[in-house]
Amino acid sequence: MSADMPVLIFVLSALALTVAMTLLILLPVLRSRDAQHSLLELNVQVFRERLAELEEDKTAGRVDQTTFEALKTELQRQLLTLQADAPAAAAESRLGRKGAFAFLLAIPLLAGGAYAVLAFKPEVFTWWKVQLHTGPFVDKLFAGEQPTPEDMQTQSLPDMVRVMQTRLQKHPESTNGWFMLGMSYMQGDLADQALEAFDQAWRLSPERDDVAMAYAQTLLFTRQGKLDDQSRMLLQGVLDRHPQHEGALLLMGMGAYRAGDLKTALTYLPVLKQVHIARTGETNSAAIAEVDKVIALARSGGEKVATGGGVQVTVKLADNLKARVPANATLFIFARALNGPPMPLAVVRQPVGSFPVTAVLNDSQAMMPSMKLSAFPSVVVSARISASGNPVGEKGDLEAIAVPLTQNGKMQTVDVLINQERP
Repeated sequence: MSADMPVLIFVLSALALTVAMTLLILLPVLRSRDAQHSLLELNVQVFRERLAELEEDKTAGRVDQTTFEALKTELQRQLLTLQADAPAAAAESRLGRKGAFAFLLAIPLLAGGAYAVLAFKPEVFTWWKVQLHTGPFVDKLFAGEQPTPEDMQTQSLPDMVRVMQTRLQKHPESTNGWFMLGMSYMQGDLADQALEAFDQAWRLSPERDDVAMAYAQTLLFTRQGKLDDQSRMLLQGVLDRHPQHEGALLLMGMGAYRAGDLKTALTYLPVLKQVHIARTGETNSAAIAEVDKVIALARSGGEKVATGGGVQVTVKLADNLKARVPANATLFIFARALNGPPMPLAVVRQPVGSFPVTAVLNDSQAMMPSMKLSAFPSVVVSARISASGNPVGEKGDLEAIAVPLTQNGKMQTVDVLINQERP
């Protein structure tokens, strides 16, 4: 079906309804001429019958000639009077019919004009087209079918999310629906919304490993890679069902290490190494080297932050933005490599309170052992206020202009000013 078909169906339906209602209103007017013509014929017929009766009465001697002539003259006078009124009535009927046809044309035109001016909403037709184009694709996702790359290229992520939300209002019991909505949110860097969707999916189907893994991975992403009670419970459920699940072993071990739970890290990371080697046969890969490095650090008591190293950041807020800070907003203070990967080297996340705010960034906040703040001589420091709490910047966030800094191995101080809105 063409994407324009719903619009055509709507227009034709509205036009047919308007014409039908107009005809219903004007039907008595259109019938008036026939009624008047029928009335004249009836009067002529009555005249003829009455005249025949008079002639019978005259023949039978019931009336004399004088009475007969008088009654006949009266009947003729009445008939002439009716015939004289007929042209005027016919003219009025013709005028009424012309007016009726004019009215018949005017009503649809006036109705269409009023709708176009007062009620027409282009977004409604746009939404119809979106549902017609994206709806079947979303239905396949909800049914558990894997999309092809060609199908994905024809879809818009915002449209997919809107259609998924609409479908889930009607079918909130769909685990696949909530799961795919969460994955779509993650593609759009909307981690907090993704967490809500994954939580719904997990509550509906806690036995599904893909749901639990996506939920746990998103939790770790929003918590700087650190394992918490919820992500631990999710990953433990996967490992109870599949003790050699590499993804769950990796997230459990690395998440525990970043959270400072070295005992748990040393429980799962060696198992991860053995499972990976058994599956791939590789003993000297980059992945194994990274796991060995973390195991060694955990056995030695974890990473040690260089004495005196780090950056003390004081965050200030411009006066003209103080009234625009959303309620329950989150403040992110972070450092990135000046010439390196975009991933933050150190992050502090806290609720927005009064300004100025002071925080210390150092190696203990690294998301990966190989991505420590002290490993990069030149960094940039910035801060951002997020209404959604999403660690990925969004339109409307209030943020500071990044300040470059060259580290010298000692604690350094820097001031940043939040003075602009993210476009």
